[in-house]
Amino acid sequence: MLEGAIMKTKIIMTIDNLENIPYYKLPKGYSFRYFKKGDENIWSEIEFLAGEFKTREDAINRFKKEFNEKTELLEKRCIFLLNDQNKAIGTVMAWENGRIHWVAIIPSYQGKGLSKPLLSKALYVLKKHYDNAYLTTQSSNHRAIGLYRKFGFEIKKAP
Repeated sequence: MLEGAIMKTKIIMTIDNLENIPYYKLPKGYSFRYFKKGDENIWSEIEFLAGEFKTREDAINRFKKEFNEKTELLEKRCIFLLNDQNKAIGTVMAWENGRIHWVAIIPSYQGKGLSKPLLSKALYVLKKHYDNAYLTTQSSNHRAIGLYRKFGFEIKKAP
């Protein structure tokens, strides 16, 4: 695990077929947009506020280490969820090798029916490039695991 990330027990979940992915519309007033150069701090802030990192600095350092040379791919695969004021409040990556990566919604917007449309959007992006998908999540994150199961993901293994 890279420095700066909070230590958690991870599990791998997979979905073998992206053909029949459920589609969930966003509630009124919300929208999506893709990453643009300079959005590193926005991504880092969302991930920090969602509890993925101990500090904002850890989040931005992780972004730079993992994604600094991948701006072109980010512009096609990193999705931001926007509120009715066009402020980014969530993010997900439809990443390389069919990976759903870095799913996060800031806490004040959690529980508002936004995670299903966010995941749905990412899976439809992946579907253009891959037949299947995978993700990692924490074994203690029962809400996320339940969400992923609704889309057809199954737990494959725990490292």
